[in-house]
Amino acid sequence: MSTALAVCHGAFGRVAVYRLDRPMRTHAHREGHLTFLLNGPPAVVTVCDVPHPVDLSAGVAINPWQPHSFQPGLGDEPSIFIVAYICDRWLDRDQEGRGSLRFGSNKIEVGTTIRSIAVSLAHVLVTNASCRLVERYLNQLFKASFDAYWRNAQQSIAAGPTRPLVDFRVRKSLRLLDDGCAKGIELEAVARDVGLSRPHFFKLFRENTGMTPALYANTMRIERALDRLMGSRASVTDIGFELGFSSQSHFTHFFSAHVGVAPTRYRTIARVMHE
Repeated sequence: MSTALAVCHGAFGRVAVYRLDRPMRTHAHREGHLTFLLNGPPAVVTVCDVPHPVDLSAGVAINPWQPHSFQPGLGDEPSIFIVAYICDRWLDRDQEGRGSLRFGSNKIEVGTTIRSIAVSLAHVLVTNASCRLVERYLNQLFKASFDAYWRNAQQSIAAGPTRPLVDFRVRKSLRLLDDGCAKGIELEAVARDVGLSRPHFFKLFRENTGMTPALYANTMRIERALDRLMGSRASVTDIGFELGFSSQSHFTHFFSAHVGVAPTRYRTIARVMHE
């Protein structure tokens, strides 16, 4: 059964050690995203419809807002992964453009250096080490991944909605989705509010952002759920109701399919780190 072994939130974003044996549906994050296998059968992460094996010789880097899904490998035991969601504001202090959080390739070849850093980072996470140690290894992991594959990239990979939005109706729809995610806003209502038919709205939204309105709305709901789980004492049931779910089971299924573990387990294991 998929579960979290350690989760830490901080100024860097969040980083986790997961034991995963169940698929995760297509989703996205506003953070840059790194995934490495630590132990167990290899898996496949599909990024923008392109499958990428994740095994002991290859990890995956995902740019902000790139749609991706997860498919576990075959085997008797779940696989263990280290997964980092890196906030670009944390990287702004860096030089050489690292703060832009744009990887040149989704594939990361894992050599001795990257594997050693990933194992060390996982160790300090599961042993509840200090924020300073977590940040040190996370920074090393990002730099090793960034330097090795951005400089050698043959071409840039597709951009998400970080590129400028031209159409004012898409900008308005993003505001509506941001404001309405806690109410489970209907996409048809958003289309009407911006003066478009549903098919035209979906087409225009995808052309401007690189993702569907539903995927963006789900991303906002997951972000709100994580904020509430980590920053409030509200029950999981109440948080689900706040986000427009009719029952705790529906919310748990949605959260597990996008994050990889159930919200109750996530809240139990996760900790917020302060410098």
